[in-house]
Amino acid sequence: MIHNKPIKIAVYSVSLLAVLWLVMAFDSGLFIAHDNRYAVKPFEFTDDGFSQQKKIIDLPSSTVAYLDIGEGPILVLLHGCPFSVFEWKEIIPELSKHYRIIAPDLHGLGDTPVRLDQDYRLPTDAQMVKELLHKLDIASASFIAHDHGGATLQLLMKEDSHLIDKAIMSNVEAYDQWPSKPELPYLKAIVNPFTSPLMYEAMQFDFLARKVFSLAVEDINTLTPEITKGFALPHIATAERWQRLRRFFAWQLDAEHNAVTMTAVDAMREFEKPMLLIWGELDENFGPDLAYRLASDIPGVKGISFMKNSQHMPMLEEDEAYVAATLDFLLHDKVSEEAVKELEVARNSGKL
Repeated sequence: MIHNKPIKIAVYSVSLLAVLWLVMAFDSGLFIAHDNRYAVKPFEFTDDGFSQQKKIIDLPSSTVAYLDIGEGPILVLLHGCPFSVFEWKEIIPELSKHYRIIAPDLHGLGDTPVRLDQDYRLPTDAQMVKELLHKLDIASASFIAHDHGGATLQLLMKEDSHLIDKAIMSNVEAYDQWPSKPELPYLKAIVNPFTSPLMYEAMQFDFLARKVFSLAVEDINTLTPEITKGFALPHIATAERWQRLRRFFAWQLDAEHNAVTMTAVDAMREFEKPMLLIWGELDENFGPDLAYRLASDIPGVKGISFMKNSQHMPMLEEDEAYVAATLDFLLHDKVSEEAVKELEVARNSGKL
């Protein structure tokens, strides 16, 4: 029996904390085996007032949740990490007036059905996009790609460039420059088995989730309760979804997986299809230097359109300007003088 009062209090406190941690660990699914059970089931769409528009399609290698909205030429939207097609919600209404929008949830994100033993890495997504277009009888399309979706597009540039008519890339993962330094503490905290339950519980609260996602925006007021919910809910709706996110982020931290984008560099240097970079200039994750490097490497780039008041997500922070630059380029082959000048900086100034 412990008689020393301070020691007794310490023992009780540690025991209580251990019990609380165990409760949170069970709640977050930490002890769920990463086996062939579903992390996200087919038609299990996020209750965010937007994702109910999604469809489910069976492909040769996987099953995918995607949006199919509008009529006209095909425009494929590839979202970033740790987001979903929800990130495009502000610009889809305007773009769908001119295009048939095809927007899949990438593996391990959003509402695409996956198991806990499935592969969520970039080559799987590149294969998925190829199969999706084939299943929908689409020979080629224009693309807008952001972050992780941009890395997926780079693999398509390497192996299936015939699928790409025109492309826009925004604040993308590229080269060996991802994951970014600002996001690393969050990725590690979610993957780490000790801190992961704490992160799961924290993300249940809007103000804490908002703090986490503020890493992606310049103006935190962009993260309305609706937007914050739309970002967080795909990951915290169930314990299985949270374990899916841990699996996804473990690959984000894997050096071998990070090197996959480097295999696309030679193909990027031969890619001559028209491309525009629309870039959040204030991005602390993937900043202007990365845009300059891409513009210098990819001969098809026609300009760098910097969104002056945006960080990582210009499609949300400056949606009207983003849509205007997008439609000018895709519909009219028009690039602003400022964007052309920034391209000249990338190619002529020795800035890299």
